[in-house]
Amino acid sequence: MPVTRSISKKSRFEIFKRDSFICQYCGAHPPSITLEVDHIHPVADGGGDELDNRVTACFDCNRGKGNRRINTSCRPISGLKEQAEQIAEREEQLRGYYEILAMKKQRVDREIDIVDDIYKYFVPGYRLNDKGRISVRQFIEKLDAPTVATAMENACARWSHDTDRVFKYFCGICWNIIRERGR
Repeated sequence: MPVTRSISKKSRFEIFKRDSFICQYCGAHPPSITLEVDHIHPVADGGGDELDNRVTACFDCNRGKGNRRINTSCRPISGLKEQAEQIAEREEQLRGYYEILAMKKQRVDREIDIVDDIYKYFVPGYRLNDKGRISVRQFIEKLDAPTVATAMENACARWSHDTDRVFKYFCGICWNIIRERGR
């Protein structure tokens, strides 16, 4: 019969972390329950002390299971390899997602610069401030860059002699288009 060794607090914590501090049998989690580390394949039945044979369990599930193997009617516990593959897949998807977000931000920043260049061309000495750039970003996200650029051209052509009105008129054009399109 294999001898079970006590598990260190550090190893116990790593198992809890790996299993997201959730009982792998019933799904319970602190603070309403106390977590323990259980052997998936009981030591009394030939299971060992390796980490992939240990799992997070609540006190009740661990005591209820005793030294028996989990039967197929219980919630299946995915193995460490499967969990690691799922985590790796999630991480890869997150990297891809963040990469796409960064590319989108760069594209939108370039489009804002185009609208700012139109503004600067028609109203020399003026640039969009941070608040203005935020507004342009929102319009680009609700409409599209060519529509927003055309709105700025129209506003500048209409009010280039009154710099205070250009941006307000531009915003009015964009909001009217958004309302017309029902966005």
